[in-house]
Amino acid sequence: MLTENKKSIILLNGVFKDSFLKILKKRKIKEVFILEGRPYLDGAKEMCVKLLKNNIKAVLIADNMAGFLFYKDLVKEVWISYQEESKKNVLCKMGGLILSVMAKHHKVPVMVFPSCKRKKYVANPKDIFSFNGKRIAAKGIDGFVPLLEDVPKKYITEICYE
Repeated sequence: MLTENKKSIILLNGVFKDSFLKILKKRKIKEVFILEGRPYLDGAKEMCVKLLKNNIKAVLIADNMAGFLFYKDLVKEVWISYQEESKKNVLCKMGGLILSVMAKHHKVPVMVFPSCKRKKYVANPKDIFSFNGKRIAAKGIDGFVPLLEDVPKKYITEICYE
């Protein structure tokens, strides 16, 4: 089991352009953590397939497990997909800000790499009320589902342009 070996690996958040996989292969990366990517599970559905096709083992984790991995010193670097860059921020996949803050606290580098997708900023709140076709949330509640967030450049070690 990964945690028993205290093996440190890369943590990925988002769906990256295919050229990102060339970077991992060139570095001979054999295993990565990948966040599931709620609400659409794009990390689990899309990125895991890409990784497996490139002979990279994908260790899928729930989006909120990243803090545990940092606490256990299991992360040596973080990669986050991004859509655009401004003067002070980078527009990243949701979860990028908390990953960047935790990485800075744990002295782990954060790299951002272009996303293969262009997404809208906010999803339909109904997208988080169900899981695998079954409603999981109480009726009568509201939902807020941002898909992208600004990550200040002070938290980013490197911005890759492909």
